[in-house]
Amino acid sequence: MSSRIKHILFVCTGNICRSPFAEGLLKKLIQKKGLDDIVIDSAGLLALPGNSASSLAQKVAAEYDVDLSGHIAKSVKEDIVTGSDLILVMENSHAKDLLDAFPEAKDKVFLIRRFARFGSRDRWIADPYGLNYEAYRFCFLDIQDCASGLAEYIRQQKLASNFK
Repeated sequence: MSSRIKHILFVCTGNICRSPFAEGLLKKLIQKKGLDDIVIDSAGLLALPGNSASSLAQKVAAEYDVDLSGHIAKSVKEDIVTGSDLILVMENSHAKDLLDAFPEAKDKVFLIRRFARFGSRDRWIADPYGLNYEAYRFCFLDIQDCASGLAEYIRQQKLASNFK
């Protein structure tokens, strides 16, 4: 991760809860920091293309001023993996499945919690799908911590590149 990050991909299972949370949150944080030259995307390993974000995901995100109403699920594909500088997954199993399909991505796939400001950086983000509002809210706040740390990392990276 030494070169400047310009395209970030978040990956989860269905691309209807966790990765849309991460995408929406990071877009909002990046915009606030004036880092609008970064492409942020999400996809799912088992996504059903065309699905919207789950209703509880949309509800929780909206409560934090993140709009997922226009989100459309898509599957992980070679072109999006190849075009990404950083791929952040929610679980170790996502990293394994992704690297089984795209071994050339090994140097750019990490757990999203690598950028967490609080708690363990080695644990996964729990999947709220099929659970209650509180599970979605906990998931959102967990991802928010990671997205905040990532946004700061990107800001610092950009500042460092301005001095080279």
